[in-house]
Parts: sequence; C-alpha cells; structure tokens
Amino acid sequence: MTQPATPEREGLRQAMAWLHTWSGLVLGWLMFAIFLTGTLSFYRQEISLWMRPELQAGYGPGQPPSAQALLAAQRAAAQSAQWSLRLPDERDPTLTLQMRPSGEQQRPQTLRLHPQTGEVLTSRETMGGDFFYRFHFELRTAQNGRWVLQGRWVVGVATLLMFIALLSGIVTHRRIFKDFFTFRPGKNAQRAWLDAHNLSGVLVLPFYLMITFSGLMIFHGLYLPVGIAAAYPGPSDNDAAAYFAQLRGEPGDLRQRTERGTPTQPLGGLDLAHWLAASTQRSKHPIALLQAYRNPQGQPMVEAVVTDRTRLQYRPERWVWDVRSGELAHHLNPTGPAVRTYGVLYGLHMARFAGPGLRALLLLLGLLGCLMIATGLVLWTVKRGARAQAGARRGATPPTVPANRPWGGRLVAATNMAALGGLSLACAAYLAANRLLPTQWPDRPDAELACFFAAWGLALAWALASNLLRPHRWGWPVLMGLAGALWAALPLISAFTTPAHLGRTLAQGAWPWALADLAFACTGLVLLAVAYKLRPRPQPATQRPVCTTGADLPPAPHAASGA
Repeated sequence: MTQPATPEREGLRQAMAWLHTWSGLVLGWLMFAIFLTGTLSFYRQEISLWMRPELQAGYGPGQPPSAQALLAAQRAAAQSAQWSLRLPDERDPTLTLQMRPSGEQQRPQTLRLHPQTGEVLTSRETMGGDFFYRFHFELRTAQNGRWVLQGRWVVGVATLLMFIALLSGIVTHRRIFKDFFTFRPGKNAQRAWLDAHNLSGVLVLPFYLMITFSGLMIFHGLYLPVGIAAAYPGPSDNDAAAYFAQLRGEPGDLRQRTERGTPTQPLGGLDLAHWLAASTQRSKHPIALLQAYRNPQGQPMVEAVVTDRTRLQYRPERWVWDVRSGELAHHLNPTGPAVRTYGVLYGLHMARFAGPGLRALLLLLGLLGCLMIATGLVLWTVKRGARAQAGARRGATPPTVPANRPWGGRLVAATNMAALGGLSLACAAYLAANRLLPTQWPDRPDAELACFFAAWGLALAWALASNLLRPHRWGWPVLMGLAGALWAALPLISAFTTPAHLGRTLAQGAWPWALADLAFACTGLVLLAVAYKLRPRPQPATQRPVCTTGADLPPAPHAASGA
C-alpha cells in the first residue's frame, strides 16, 4: 500500500524541483554551448585536418617517421629552448613540431613535416578543431585570447550549476526508472517536451555525472587554491607547479623554471632517431611524443611519452633521458592512489584512449546531453505558455488586452532560439569561413572566429526580432533552415575552393576529409528536416490558442521528429 508523502518529503522534492529549474535555466544557454563544443572536441584532430585541406596531398595514415624526417625535425628544433615532436598516427598523419624559441620572444611556433621526406607542409592558418576545444573550457574568442582565466571561472560556475541541476533532477524524479521508458509524443506539448527531457536525461545520466564532475576536478587548482597554498607554500606562498608535478607523478626538479620573457640557451641538435630507438626498445607500447627541455641544473633532457591509447589513466608512461650522459634519468609510471584517481578522472574527460567506435559513442552521448539541455530550456517556455493560456481561459487576462506572453518569457524564448539554433549556424559559418576566406588573409584564424561570432550575433538579432519586435512563427524554421543549408553546402564549398573534394578523397582513401564532408552533409539534412517540421501550419479555428502569439513555442518533439 502506498504511504502518503510526508510534508517534509514533499517539501524537499519541491525545493529540489525549484533548484533544478533555476540552476538549469540561469546558465543553461552557456552549458548548451559548452556541451556542444565539448562534444565536437572528441573529433578535434579530425576537424583540424579537414580545415587544412593542403595536408591531404600525400596523405598516408599512421606512417612511421623516416630517419630523413627525424633529421629534418632535429635541424628545425636546434635553436629552440624547448620543443615537442608528436609522431604521426592514424588520426594525424604528419610530424608536428612545436617549438619555444630561445630568445626573448617566446611565443610557441608549430611546424608540420611530411613523415617520410621531412618536407615542411604548408597549410592555411587556422585554429581548426582547437577552437571548439578551447571554447568549451575557457570561452576562447581569439587565437591568443586575453581572458582565459576569466573564461575558465565562468565555465567552472556553469559546470557547477550543471552538476547541481543533475543532482536535484535525480531527487525530483520519483520514477526515474519509469521515465527511462516513457515518451508520449501524442500528448500535449508540455508533456511531450517533459518526456523528451526526462528520456534524454535518464538515458545516459552516468555520462553526464562523469563529464561534469571530471570537468570540475580538472581545474580544481583554480577553484580551490587555498588548500594547495597551505600544503605547498613554496617561495611564492602558492607553489602550484610543485603540487601538479607531484599529482602527475613527477619529481619536483624535473624541469627548469624560467620567468616569461627570460632568454634561455638553445638545446642544440639532439639525435632524435637515437632517443626514439632507445625509448622504443624499453617500452611495450608505441612512442607517441618526444619532448626536450632543461632540468634545473641546465642539463638537456629528452622525454619519450608512450601513446595514451593504451590505458584509461591520463599521463601515460614516460622515459626521461639525460642527454649528456646518455643514461635513463627517470621512468615515470605513477601508480599511487591519488595520482591514479586524478589521472582516471582526467582520462575519462579527455577520452584520448577511445578508438573510432567508442569515440562515435561518446559523440552520440554528448549530443544527447545537448538534447537534454535544449529540451529543458524549451520546456521552461512551454510550461509558462500553457499557464498563460489557462489563465486566459479562466478570464485572468482581460479580453481587451492583446493575447501576448509576458515580456520576460518571450526574452527567454528568444535566447533559447539564439543559443540552440544560432550556435548550429555559427559552427557552420566557422567551417565555411575556413574555405571562403583567402589563404593569405591577415590574422586568418581570428577572421574565422569573427565569422563564427558574427553569425551567432545575427542569429540573436533574428531571434529578438522574431519574439519581441514583431512576433511570428517563422523564427525557428528560418534559423534552422539557414543552419542546415550551410552545413549541407560545406562539401560543395570545399569542392569549389580546394582540391580536397569527395571525388578525390574517397578515391584516395583520405578518410578524415571524406568522412568529415559526409558528416557535414548529414548534419545539414537533419537540420533541414527539423526546419521543415517546424514550419508554421494553419490551424482550424476551433483549435487556435486563446492566449499566445506562438512565436516562441516550437511544436512538441513528435512534431519536430515526425513521429
């Protein structure tokens, strides 16, 4: 027999429902952007390759570097104070050399080399997939953004509210298992949107909890510096570098610390082939990265890093060599409980261990997370629209008053439209700008980002006009239609502006470019189908709503999905 709910228990659930609603709404738009760009970051390297079509010539997946190519990298890095060389693999076929010059000008430089000939591969300047990656945790708005720390704080607050919304949502749902199997597209709009929100939320709830909690943990040093300062005071009263070195399982004196702008001595030519062969001989797994730096005594050191696809824990096994003596200085493979816990949380969030199948699954889970946030935001406006209609039917709204929703509700609806539909358009504009801007355009990466934010700003203007200035029902379909058309046109734009078109990439087996084009086309078709389903349709006079402009209320999910 079901016991009646006590007032205390009902009060807790109501309190959690209030907390769930408002913690989700306040920064829900930002969380949608973070979740979508973070989901795209699972394919960060593939997007970067697509945005550098010049690298498609001579593409060969996973070719080991030749001695000639290593010698070319060795010469290029000789005058650097610090460098890292990422070896080619199936996701990035080039030798990628990142160098920090030894002079006062210490801005890092990146050089891409052919893995067989060592020839420098010249490609257009772009942030590529790194923009989505950087945006999702620091809201990067320029290639060398100035407000990185502030962005990380904002993202941290939004992530904390997301975590609170998830936990309060669990408490709010009485029948969380039943919600897993419940979707009633034939019911009214509010019920259908609620079911879609519950279904997308419950279906992969462990993934949401993991990704938000691990995201908070990665930057715990930024959010909770007092504990680190108490345990690691150091000469500056907060030696965070020593703390994180220990958390990575490194000795505190592994690297030389230099002030920014201080000239340092170049490392000189290091025999890369020798150190790669020595590390490969000791390691059970392939070497993915070589790094060179100086230790606190000024001795050059070479560090070989094993591929991070062999285990869940981030920071894979490393071999550190003393260049002058030729001896192995350190074998870093931390296995302590704290180091392993932090490494596993970090690794789960970054998912660098994932193969093609698991990465596709993570993409799907991330998109479901976007759907959960989007349905929650739309549900907020739908519920208040239903209340306004009910109030009008009861006569709460005088007949002489125009049947409009409150201004605040329409503002939220406009923001929903700009955040959910506008971001899709902005992402497509960013990719299209990569193909349409001249390759010699000054500050080209920032110009691509300007196109992204300009498209997003135009979407916001359209949403405000569609909901506040002259409300109408074409706001959503026009915005989704534009986004879909631009996504679908990306392969055509690529074919007309670069040699890396589908006819060539499919024939040559250049799968990163070919699959990206096909994925963009499919995304465009899906968005166009959504726009078609959202188009306004005439309603019989007897079913017309009594009180709403309807401009900001998309149809229920069944209408959008065609179910």
